[in-house]
Amino acid sequence: MRCSRLFSDEINTILLPYQLNYSLWQVMFVLQYKKGCTSIEIAEYLNVSKPSVAKRTAVLSQLNVVTQVETEDKRQKKLVLSSAGEKLYQQCSAEIAQLEQQLTKHLNSQDLLKSTVLLHLISDALENIHQVSRDE
Repeated sequence: MRCSRLFSDEINTILLPYQLNYSLWQVMFVLQYKKGCTSIEIAEYLNVSKPSVAKRTAVLSQLNVVTQVETEDKRQKKLVLSSAGEKLYQQCSAEIAQLEQQLTKHLNSQDLLKSTVLLHLISDALENIHQVSRDE
């Protein structure tokens, strides 16, 4: 937990000049990764509440980072990064990638690969536990 907190604090430091924080960045990441999606899909992906996503997307909308696009189903509101949001994402993503490189530069490629595989295995196990508890 300490490592996660330290990492998110560093990301917050990077994002602060852009009026962003880690929780807003998470929404931007999901929108970029999925090439747009609904608030419900964002909440499910991040495993957070729908009201917290609504608050985050409202802030991003005020910053002109996200925009809504029409869908076939008029009841659904699909969100995408605006052109300004795309540029901001690319800029912040490059700075975060620099941080990641700085943190992993002392690791050899074998250790890095093993660590990545291990983290994916742990993540998959957590997903399975979460899915089982949701199904109960």
